[in-house]
Amino acid sequence: MNDITLYRGTVIFTPDGRLINRYIKDERRPKSSSQFVHDVANHWFEGRYGIRARSQTIFCSPCAGHAKEYKEPEGSLLQIDLTKTQEYCLLYSSIVYDFLEITEEVKDLSDEAEIISWLDSKNYQKVFNIEDLPQGFRGEVMLYCNEYDVRNI
Repeated sequence: MNDITLYRGTVIFTPDGRLINRYIKDERRPKSSSQFVHDVANHWFEGRYGIRARSQTIFCSPCAGHAKEYKEPEGSLLQIDLTKTQEYCLLYSSIVYDFLEITEEVKDLSDEAEIISWLDSKNYQKVFNIEDLPQGFRGEVMLYCNEYDVRNI
């Protein structure tokens, strides 16, 4: 057993309890990347994994420090509990700490082929159990589920 825990930083205070993944129906808009990169990545993830991962998932990490980078002063650092979550999947790349690396590694972010090449090179994986994340992995995880439980830490 890996004993992996996922964490999420939020911009507003989020109380403990069960949360609905509102992004499944009301897709997320990009905050730190261009709409074009966001759309190309969504199309790429949807074609490979059936999920518009940049719009429909909950961004989290097994590293509390990484998740805390996304917490605003009024926000929360949440521990995610998937034990009562009926169905979920996790998308990640063991060589990507944060998707925003694309802005430093792709020369022309208006070139769809370059963006796709970057995504292809990152060996993204889809797993259906948190225990299948690599031991010691500290990067971004995209959680796809309808509901999940959280606790402030």
